[in-house]
Amino acid sequence: MMIIRVATARAVTVLITVALAVGVTACGTVDSPLPAQARPLAPATPTPPRPAALTPAALTPAAAAVTPTPTCDDPQASWRPPGRLPSPGAMPTGTVLETIERRGYLIAGVLADVPPFGSISPFTGQFEGFDVEIANLVGRRIFGADGHVRFRAVTYAERIPVLRDGAVDVVVATMTTNCERRALVDFSAVYYNETQRVLVPRDSPYQGMDDLGGRRVCTAAGAAAGAAATIRRAPSRPVLRTVPNIADCLVLLQAGEVDAVMTTTAILNGMAAQDPRLYVVGPALSDEPDAVAVSLDHPELTRFVNGVLARAIADGTWKRLARRWLSAPFAPPPTPPVARYRD
Repeated sequence: MMIIRVATARAVTVLITVALAVGVTACGTVDSPLPAQARPLAPATPTPPRPAALTPAALTPAAAAVTPTPTCDDPQASWRPPGRLPSPGAMPTGTVLETIERRGYLIAGVLADVPPFGSISPFTGQFEGFDVEIANLVGRRIFGADGHVRFRAVTYAERIPVLRDGAVDVVVATMTTNCERRALVDFSAVYYNETQRVLVPRDSPYQGMDDLGGRRVCTAAGAAAGAAATIRRAPSRPVLRTVPNIADCLVLLQAGEVDAVMTTTAILNGMAAQDPRLYVVGPALSDEPDAVAVSLDHPELTRFVNGVLARAIADGTWKRLARRWLSAPFAPPPTPPVARYRD
């Protein structure tokens, strides 16, 4: 089996088989065995099979109509955390926090193939990444110890359905908060501010979206909220290609079946580190504030998560985790976002 070497943003070389990149199914899994608690959930809706090659049906013209986005006062404003978080092991009676505590573990939906945010270590078989660490902070505060978070691999498109179905307690999966999504799920305060850019081959003439008119630009269906819309609205009129998982875009780019990949900068940096024939070009195309998604039925859990995030930012934990997972060579270290609340 062919092996690809992958370097994460923390400059640790990791071995990932082609099965991880290509074998990711519509269920958000990889074809290597996972721990029972990490096995992916069935998709809420069927996902069309991935075409073997580009065909007219697999391409969406950039000029296609874009669904209007609902409005809200401030998509980044969340519920204010309590003045004092409950002590570990003493969650408030009658709340979902008590339910989680009695169950013995928090269920967190995370990505399985998107380093440095969520992936499966080939050495340990365990989930790892910045988003995984954020979920662990929440679990640690509920239980007072590690080992009380069960991770579920999800695709981008599954993130909202698994929350609405009650299959997970939280989703921590590079999920951008916006008005459209806020009508379906609740969000914590922003825990990481992303931007989106473009990845192209080094030997290509493209220096950004302006150069990609009529060219095939790939992103993941249901990924960063503005990706597909940004591609569709680009004045240069590129051709949008969507696939279930962003790892599929990398494979298509390496095979010459698309001309560029668009997603968040940190993910693109990881892809470029994996394959030195690729590099990130052009200015930032959109801002993507990532937040933890929670069911609309449990605002007390959203407030609790916000308290955990505020504590992590205040005591330096956030900076430590960001340096470990998100630092890029020759770039300033990431800075924590400023929380905004609506009450």
